[in-house]
Amino acid sequence: MLEYKSQYLKYLLPETPSAILEYGCGIGMNMPYLRKYFPDTQLFGCDISDKSISLAKENFKDCTFNAIKSVDDLNLYKNKIDVVFVSCVFHHIPFDQHEIWLDGLYDLLKDDGYIIIFEMNLKNPLTKRLVSKSPVDRDANFLNSEYCKRMVQKAFGKSSPVKLYYTYFFPWRNEVFTWIEHKLLWLPLGAQYCVMAPKTVE
Repeated sequence: MLEYKSQYLKYLLPETPSAILEYGCGIGMNMPYLRKYFPDTQLFGCDISDKSISLAKENFKDCTFNAIKSVDDLNLYKNKIDVVFVSCVFHHIPFDQHEIWLDGLYDLLKDDGYIIIFEMNLKNPLTKRLVSKSPVDRDANFLNSEYCKRMVQKAFGKSSPVKLYYTYFFPWRNEVFTWIEHKLLWLPLGAQYCVMAPKTVE
C-alpha cells in the first residue's frame, strides 16, 4: 500500500522535482519508494515525533529528517522544496489547525511547486469499516474529499487548479491494475483519495 503513493506521484507530477518533503513522515517508511521513483531527487522528511525522526535518520541515511514542533519550524525548508507529500496525516490533526499547517506548507514551497495530500476515502465501505476497527485511528478526525479539496483551494488561492483524484482501487500492484486505476481517478470508490495543487504565482 505504501509504494503506490510514490508511483502516483511519479504519474501525476509534470516533471521530476529536485526536492520532495514528506510532511508527517513518521519513521520514514515511504522513503525507499520515493527513492525508487525519484532516484536523483533530494528527499526530506519531518514529523513532530522526536523518536520517529531518530529512527528515520538511523534507517534512511540518504534522506534528511527534522523534528518540527510548530509551523514556524517549517521555515527551514522555505524555497527549497518542489513537492510537499502528505500521506494520511491530516486526519490526525485537529480541524481547527488544518488551515495553520496548510498555510505553512504553502509558504515553504517554491513557486510552481506542488502539494499532494493522500487521505482515507470513507465513501468506500470497506475503508470505512477498516478504519473504524483500527486502534491507530481511534481518535482520528477523517476528512471527506470535498472538504480536503476546499481547504487546499483556500490555502493555495482561487487561481490554483486544485485536482481531486480517487485512488487505490486494487490491492494488487502490476502494470495492468495500475493502468486501470489511472482510468478510474474520477470514481469516488477508491480506498483513498488525493488532492493535488500547484503554488501558482498571481
